[in-house]
Amino acid sequence: MATYRAYVVAAGGRLQLGETFEAPDDEGAVTHVQALGRPAAMELWEGGRLIGRVSKLGVFTPAEA
Repeated sequence: MATYRAYVVAAGGRLQLGETFEAPDDEGAVTHVQALGRPAAMELWEGGRLIGRVSKLGVFTPAEA
């Protein structure tokens, strides 16, 4: 299990901490964030590695490599 952080993307692109959670892999972490149903976009991080962004509609966009 890895520890992930999901940040709410606020106005102006500023990040606000949403929650810290554990998931078995990146795919599981994305599924978890999509299930939150937040009314704002969220960025998903694992340590210092950006996984990607989940839109407020639940669409995942991976980070550029």
